[in-house]
Amino acid sequence: MTVVAERRAIPARTPTARPWRRDDIQGLRAVAVTTVVAYHAGMPFVPGGFVGVDLFFVLSGFLITQLLLHEVTTTGTVSLRQFWARRARRIIPVSALVLVTTMLAVRAFMSPLDRKAIGTDVLWSALFSGNWRFAQQQTDYLASDRDPSPVLHYWSLGVEEQFYLVWPLLLVTIAVVWRLAGRSRRAYAVMFGGAFAALIVASLAYCVHTTATNQPYAFFGTPARAWQLAAGALVAVAVPALLRLSGRVRAVLGTTGVALFALSVWLLDESGTGGLGYPSWLAVAPTLAGVLLVVSGTGPYSRLNRLLSIRPLTYVGDLPFSIYLWHWPVLVIGMVALDSRALPVRLGLIALALGLSVASHRLLEEPVRRARVLARRPRLSIAIGAALVAATVPVVAYASQTETIDHVLVAPERASASTPLVSRHVTPSLEAAATDAGPYKDLGCHVGFKQVTLPDWGTCTFGDPEARTSVLVLGDSIGGAIAPAVVEAGRQHGWAVTVWAKSRCPMADVTKYDPELGGAYTACDTFRAAALQAIEQRHPDVVVLAMSRLSTGELATDDGVADGRDAVDLATRGLERTIERLRAADIGVVLSDSPNRAPFFPTSCLAKTRDAARCTFPLDRQPSVMAAAAQAMPGEVDLVEANATACPGSRCLPVVGNVVVYRDKLHFTRTFALTLAGRFAAGIESELARGR
Repeated sequence: MTVVAERRAIPARTPTARPWRRDDIQGLRAVAVTTVVAYHAGMPFVPGGFVGVDLFFVLSGFLITQLLLHEVTTTGTVSLRQFWARRARRIIPVSALVLVTTMLAVRAFMSPLDRKAIGTDVLWSALFSGNWRFAQQQTDYLASDRDPSPVLHYWSLGVEEQFYLVWPLLLVTIAVVWRLAGRSRRAYAVMFGGAFAALIVASLAYCVHTTATNQPYAFFGTPARAWQLAAGALVAVAVPALLRLSGRVRAVLGTTGVALFALSVWLLDESGTGGLGYPSWLAVAPTLAGVLLVVSGTGPYSRLNRLLSIRPLTYVGDLPFSIYLWHWPVLVIGMVALDSRALPVRLGLIALALGLSVASHRLLEEPVRRARVLARRPRLSIAIGAALVAATVPVVAYASQTETIDHVLVAPERASASTPLVSRHVTPSLEAAATDAGPYKDLGCHVGFKQVTLPDWGTCTFGDPEARTSVLVLGDSIGGAIAPAVVEAGRQHGWAVTVWAKSRCPMADVTKYDPELGGAYTACDTFRAAALQAIEQRHPDVVVLAMSRLSTGELATDDGVADGRDAVDLATRGLERTIERLRAADIGVVLSDSPNRAPFFPTSCLAKTRDAARCTFPLDRQPSVMAAAAQAMPGEVDLVEANATACPGSRCLPVVGNVVVYRDKLHFTRTFALTLAGRFAAGIESELARGR
C-alpha cells in the first residue's frame, strides 16, 4: 500500500537484477484502494471490499522485498538506516498531515465527548501502533460500543510498519548465512524462500487459531497478518523462476486471480462467512488472488497486464496511499457534520477526499520522497519524521480539550405546552457518563469475551458476607449495568450481594451465534454451565438474572442460525430451563428487563444540542425474552421492569430528574442504576417472601 516501485523496464532474470516498474501492479493498487473506498462508502455489490487491504499487503510485501533483495544480492547486506529513512520520507509526512487535519476537524465538527477517545486513537496511529489500540477496543465489549474512529483505517498502516521494522533485520540475518554458503543461486532460493515459506505457515496457523479465540487480534494484529506480506515476499524471491513461465500459464493464473478476487469482494463478509470468522482461512482467497495476479504479470506483457496498465488505473495507482489515508476521516467526520448518510452525501465526500489526495500527493508526498537533500542524509529524514510524529501531540492536546458539560435543557415538572424549558444541572457530567460504571470489571467480577473461569466469590461479594440473606446478580453486560442497584438494595437491607457477569453471554440455556467468531459462542456455554453448578453449591437465596435482548438476537442451532421471532422463542424456552433449574434447587429468581437500546449515543446528542427533549427515542416494541419468560411462569419469578423509569411512555428519556440515564447506547450509568434500587429491593423481597 505504501510502496512505489522503481521505474526501470528491464526484466530481472537473476537474483542480483534490479527491480523494474510494474505498471500492472500500479493498476492492482488502484483496484485495491477502489474496492476499499467503495466498501467504506457503502456502495452496493462490494460487501467484501475490505479485502482490498489484503491485496495491498501482498503487493507491499512483493515490492518492498524486491527492493531489499536487490540490495542484499548486490551489497551483501541491507542499510537499515537508508531503509528506515526511505520509509520515514514515504510515510510520515502525509500520515502526520492527515492525523493533524483529522484531529482539528474532530474538534470542529464532532461531539465534544468524542474528542478524548479519538485523540488517543490519533496518538496510537501516529506511532504506527493503532492496530493494537483498535484490537483492544473491539475485544472489550463495553469499549467497542462507540462509533467508528475516524482513524480506524490506520490499523493496516500499523501492521505494515511494524512488519517492516523487523523485516530488513531478517533479511540481513539470512544474507549473512547466504554469504557463508558462497552466494550461490541455489542457496539464495533455499534460504530466502524457505524462511519466507516458514513465516507464512507459522503466521497463517496463528491467524486461524486467533480468529477462533480472539478475532479482533487476528483481524488487527501484525503476527496474524504477517503471512500475507510474506506471501508477496515469496513471489519476489521466485521472480527469476517465474520469468520462465509461458504466456499461456501466466494467462490462466491471471484469470484465476481476477476471478478469485472478484468472488472475495462479492461473497466475503467482514464479520465472517460460512461459519468462519475473518480473517481465518477466508483470507487465503484474496491473498492467493493477489499472489496469482503478481505472478501473472511477471514477464512479457499480456492482455491482463495491458488492461491493468491503462492510464486511469496507473494514475490512481500512483497515489493510493493518500487516497487511503484521506477517504475514511472525510467520510466519518463529513457524515457527522452534515448529519446525513445519503448516497449523494457519501459520493460528495469521496470526491472531496480524492481532491485532498491529489493535493497532498503533489504538494507533499512526492516532493519529500524525491528530495535529494533528504535522500543523501538518512539521519535527517529519520529526525524530521520523528519531529512530525511528535508534532501531533500538542495538536491532540489542544483539540481534545472540552469544557465540563453538566447542564442541559429539560422540561420542568408539571409543565404545560407553553412552559419554557429550564437549564438543569445533571449528574454525572456528560464527559464522565461514559465511564460511570460499577467497579465490577476492575475487580474481575465482570469478565471478558474469552474468559470461562468464574470470578472469585469473595472478591465479588459486597456487603456483609455473613449476612443471613444472600443475593447473586448473574448476567451479560446488563448484569454489570444493573448490579449497582442490587448492591445498593443489599446495603439498605443488610443483604450480601455477589456480582457475576460475562460480556455478550446470555444466561438462557441456548447457544449464542456470534458474528465475530463466525460460529457458536461456546465460551459462554462453558461459563454458564460452571456458574449454575457453582450457584447450586453456594445456594444463594435469590438470583437476579439480567440479559440484553441483543444477546439472543442470533442463536446457533442444529439447522444453522435462528434469528428474529424464532430466536426469541428459543431464548424464552432456554431462559425457562435456567429458571426451572434454579427453582429446583430452591433458589428464588428475579428477572431484570433489558434497557432499551438507543439508535444514537444519548450523551453525544445531549452534548451537541444541550436539550434533553431533542435526544429522546422510541421505545423498542420488540418482544422481550425476560417479559415472555415471566409471563409464561406466573407465580414462579418476579420481573423487575428496570426500563420503565427510563422509558415511561412510548419514548425513552436520556435524562430522568437530573440524572443522565445512559453511558453508551445500551447500558445505564451507575448513577441512574442507583435510582432503581427500590425496584430491585421490592422484587427480591417478593421472592424471599415466596421462599419463606
